[in-house]
Amino acid sequence: MDAGLAGLLGGVIGAAVGALGATASAWITGRKAEQQAKIQSESQMGQARLQIDAERTRALRESRKSAYVAFAEGWNLVHGTLTEAGIKLGGITASDPPEEREERRQAARRLWNEARALHRPLDRLLSVVYVEGPSPMRDAAMAATGALAPHFSAVMVWLHAVDGGTETTQHASERDRAGSNAYGKLLEFLYAASDAVTPGTRDLVDP
Repeated sequence: MDAGLAGLLGGVIGAAVGALGATASAWITGRKAEQQAKIQSESQMGQARLQIDAERTRALRESRKSAYVAFAEGWNLVHGTLTEAGIKLGGITASDPPEEREERRQAARRLWNEARALHRPLDRLLSVVYVEGPSPMRDAAMAATGALAPHFSAVMVWLHAVDGGTETTQHASERDRAGSNAYGKLLEFLYAASDAVTPGTRDLVDP
């Protein structure tokens, strides 16, 4: 092989090696860019998912808060009206003139009937709490609603006693006890509601 041919081959081989090296470098650079783009895309998707989850959690808390507040307000209307009926009955004494006694008795009966009418919307509000959940809130709402039954009963028994002129201090005591027990159940509901809507609590979904 003469010197000219050897030089030509050397040049060709060198060019080929250089081209191969450039191609390999470009491929490696491309792969790195592809991996970086993939990592960046996954990171962005992860952040988007976290943001969506956070928004869902916030919306759930707000929806539940509205349901809990509405239930508590409806419950208080019923309880407060029954309490007013008890106040009317407690103002009746044996020495009252008949017309005054009758006026208080009728006022108490109207309030009892009003409380019964207010209880019907409360059933719907209870259903909303059941839908919103979670389970501890359903239980607390049901307990608060159930505690109103003895309150209704105590006022009605007192009313019947007044109708017959047989009322005693025991009737007032029973009404006070029933009303206090019922309000205690509402407080338990409110404490549970506070836990359920406080950021960071883990019981957003039923187990």
